[in-house]
Amino acid sequence: MLDWPGLKDRANEDAEFRLHARLWNATLRIGVGQRNTRLDIQDGQVASAAPWSGGMASHLAIQADEGEWEQLLAATPRPFYQDLYPAAIHHGFTVVGDHANYCAYYPAVRRLIEIMREMRNV
Repeated sequence: MLDWPGLKDRANEDAEFRLHARLWNATLRIGVGQRNTRLDIQDGQVASAAPWSGGMASHLAIQADEGEWEQLLAATPRPFYQDLYPAAIHHGFTVVGDHANYCAYYPAVRRLIEIMREMRNV
């Protein structure tokens, strides 16, 4: 669905992501249908992006089927797909994990999804 190593590089080069992610240390699991990708974030940098092999729990998990992700990452998203928060309320996204971490770093998560959208619609 996405070039995950490319996402790592793009996020680490993005000034807005780096600003919002500063001091963030977490494991983020992104689930697209049955496929899961693990993003390790260390001191505000995406340290690695690799397939999730299971095992260790993540600090935050974002899950939806592939069709939902396609809607969220569309060049011009439909209503309530412009951002993860309304997509989780009105559509098929689930966000689970450490909600204090999620709230504190939501701007970084939002920017990460915007970068994913940009990459998807080059």
